[in-house]
Formats: sequence, C-alpha cells, structure tokens
Amino acid sequence: MTDNARRIRLILDTSAIVAYAQGCSQVAAPLTEVDAQEAAVGLPIHCLAEAGWTIRDLDRLDLLVNHRATQVINAPDDWSALSAALDIVGRHDAAAALRSAIDFDCAVLTAQPRLYEGMAGGGPVIAIAR
Repeated sequence: MTDNARRIRLILDTSAIVAYAQGCSQVAAPLTEVDAQEAAVGLPIHCLAEAGWTIRDLDRLDLLVNHRATQVINAPDDWSALSAALDIVGRHDAAAALRSAIDFDCAVLTAQPRLYEGMAGGGPVIAIAR
C-alpha cells in the first residue's frame, strides 16, 4: 500500500477488484499506468470487503492491497453524500466507490458500468470488458 503522498487517480469498485483477483489485464494495466505516474489507485474498504466475500481469494486481494500504488479508502465522512450515492446506485459498495471518485475527482474502474447510469452522463466511469 502506498504512502498517502500519492494522489489518487483511479478508484476500483468491487467488480474491478474481483476482476484483478481473477487476473484481468484490463485492471492490471491501469494500475501499472497509475504507478508509473507516481499516483495511486483507491480501494474503498466496502468494495474490498464485498470482493473478499465474493471470491474468497484473500491472497490475491492482499497483493492488491499491499501494492505500492494502492491506497485503502475508508468510507466517506459525509453520511448524507454517501446516502445520496446509495440512492443512485443501490448498493453500499458501489456508493462508496462513487463517492470516493467524486471526492478524489477521478473515475471508477468497473466491470458493471450500468450501476452508475443514474449519474448525469453515466458518471465518472471507465468500463472494463469481462
């Protein structure tokens, strides 16, 4: 995990974290690009928990969490903003990813872009093919 000096440039939602754990190069490549920019990829704790529960491959998740270009993000501090995001996406983990992207002024990498369709213009989303 990176020190907090790196600026977060990308957020991985649960589907992207699961894809990484399954060896998806469409997640590994952006992680490498962000690292090359000496920036960070944000991992919302809600998304990590959901991914761990879904795939149960904690070794791969540990590799991601301990990567020098990742930073675990706790839940957004503003409960009302998180609640508004939950109203749009309908899931706590996706709401945490969306709020994190808004807070850090970056995009969410996801294999489930339809979750974010309720945002104006589809939200700050980069879709990966699965």
